[in-house]
Amino acid sequence: MAGFAFLAVAAVLLGVGAEVFAGHAQAAAVRLGVTALAVGVVLAGAEPEELVTAIVAAAHHRPGIAAGDAIGANITMLTLVLGLAAVVRPFRLTPRAVFYAAVAAAAGAGAALALAGGGMGRLAGAALVAGYTAIAALVWWRERRPPAFGEAAELAGDEAAGERGRPRGARAVLLVLAGLALMVAGGRLAVAGAEQVTAALGLTDAVVGFTFVALATTAELFALVWAAARRGVEELALAGVLGSAIYNSTATLGVAALVRPLAVSGAAGQAWLAAALPAALAGWGLASGRLGRAAGLILIAAYAVYLGVTFA
Repeated sequence: MAGFAFLAVAAVLLGVGAEVFAGHAQAAAVRLGVTALAVGVVLAGAEPEELVTAIVAAAHHRPGIAAGDAIGANITMLTLVLGLAAVVRPFRLTPRAVFYAAVAAAAGAGAALALAGGGMGRLAGAALVAGYTAIAALVWWRERRPPAFGEAAELAGDEAAGERGRPRGARAVLLVLAGLALMVAGGRLAVAGAEQVTAALGLTDAVVGFTFVALATTAELFALVWAAARRGVEELALAGVLGSAIYNSTATLGVAALVRPLAVSGAAGQAWLAAALPAALAGWGLASGRLGRAAGLILIAAYAVYLGVTFA
């Protein structure tokens, strides 16, 4: 079916475009002297492909896809993505990770409240965007620290290597613009694919956004979490998921509502689920301190149940 092909190509375009767009962001964050957790929450968590897709969907009068993508992506990440990561390599839930899981739950609750009346206006959207700005500032403030001696030496080496290999000047600007163009193309293709799937299967925009589009636009985070889990960088994997959940609940939904007020019915239940998942993760972290393979399998099963309920 052409719609599914569009979604697959969109996932590639979104992932490549986001990679090009944010290619130098992590190095900049490290030079500012923040922890790896801040890099994950603020930089890896900032999903421009989600934002671009939501903006394109809202601009083309598809509010169900815009809201469904943001909420569905959060549910997908907090169940399927984290579950797969835990199955590959169980990881600890540190007190700092538990704190940011609680922040993600609060951000999700704010989004659910904004959608409770069957839609979201520009005022609520502006409040969510302001909330993301405040959260990002909080993370940056909490995680600032001077690098240790060994880290400073490593950073100096990285910077020297970067000077040799990093594109500079006009070329770097062109690459950033090219990355943005790829994300815009990917976002438009994701919406086009979702429209075809909606028409072919008789599904609502919201259902397609909660599932197919959410899977397409979380492709980059799948790759990030999978690679981080395999390499034992568990905190970065978890921070990327939590940061993305915060970003989608605030910046993605908020900016989409600023572009065009979102009239969405039937999304409140999924929005509250997206808020409850990081709260449950925080509770699990306080109780056990780690996410093992058994918990990972439970999360994967939870995603399967979610799909069944959504398509029912």
